Amino acid sequence: MIGYLDGQVQWYKGKTVIVNVNGIGYYVEVTDAAIIPEVGKGIKLYIYTYVREDALSLYGFKEIEERELFTTLLTVSGIGPKAALNILATLSYDSFINSILTENLAVLKQVSGIGPKTARRLILELQGKVGELANNLSQGIIKSSDDEEIYLALQGLGYSPQEIKQSLSGMEFAENTTIEEKIKKALTRLGKER
Repeated sequence: MIGYLDGQVQWYKGKTVIVNVNGIGYYVEVTDAAIIPEVGKGIKLYIYTYVREDALSLYGFKEIEERELFTTLLTVSGIGPKAALNILATLSYDSFINSILTENLAVLKQVSGIGPKTARRLILELQGKVGELANNLSQGIIKSSDDEEIYLALQGLGYSPQEIKQSLSGMEFAENTTIEEKIKKALTRLGKER
């Protein structure tokens, strides 16, 4: 099984890329063409290897959390790799997890090919599993109720859990610092990192 590739872009078209790793080209499908750099540039992808009698396919993800969610989606009856990839391409990681936890059918139905029945099945089968993924994301970041408020505010502004974790790690605050000041400091730090 292939779990990770670190190489150069040999060729790409749409959401498929050939990654050259030490002279061997791996044909990989990704969720978003925007993560593919130009030909000759380096690329690092977490890989899910899908094996069937008649196919061996590689699916690539920029973040390990996306790969874990992809793997979790494949456990839902009726959801194959193409549908799982389509879900991750349409909805952000956080948006998908929140839609499952809040049972928001409207958000799930934004994905082409996902109707009301499939959306209900996703919610029913993933409710407990996605909760674990959501907990893993905030683990190590949230140590107090202030941290939770900061995390939720930054998440609401569209920052990924990885960006939030990186921004908040090592930040020290005085005891009398307000939540608003903490959020401003985190936003300033996030602005410098982009």
